[in-house]
Amino acid sequence: MKTTRDLHDLVGGLLMTAAGLFFALYGRAYDFGDTARMGPGYFPVALGWLLAVLGLMVAVPAWWRRGNAISVQWGNLFWCSLSLIVFALGLRFLGVALATFVAALLSLVPSSMNLRTRLTVCVVVSILTVAIFPFGLQMILPIWPWSI
Repeated sequence: MKTTRDLHDLVGGLLMTAAGLFFALYGRAYDFGDTARMGPGYFPVALGWLLAVLGLMVAVPAWWRRGNAISVQWGNLFWCSLSLIVFALGLRFLGVALATFVAALLSLVPSSMNLRTRLTVCVVVSILTVAIFPFGLQMILPIWPWSI
């Protein structure tokens, strides 16, 4: 079914622009600093404006381009949202490794991957999450349930 506009890119670009403007304007509440000594507001303001401009670069051409109608995949949205909620609630009790594994597994429920591939993806995502956050960024997070 054709529409008169490319609604996928139009809506996506406008959402990117809105998010960019939010961070650019909200970040101004913090000290901006300058290029030599960046304050806490420098990074969100700079990236917010960049995101807003990129969003406009996606949305404006989409206004004149033809595209397909938007179809929301409610099952994917449900499983993705549920995986985020389970991760947030399970982080304290399961630790980062298991909470990430369970969240990744839940988010892959609507996927057509076979079980072995799903489990491999979940293990790799868990390893990367543990490597980046507790080890790389040295965030104080329990890795396993018994390390709480």
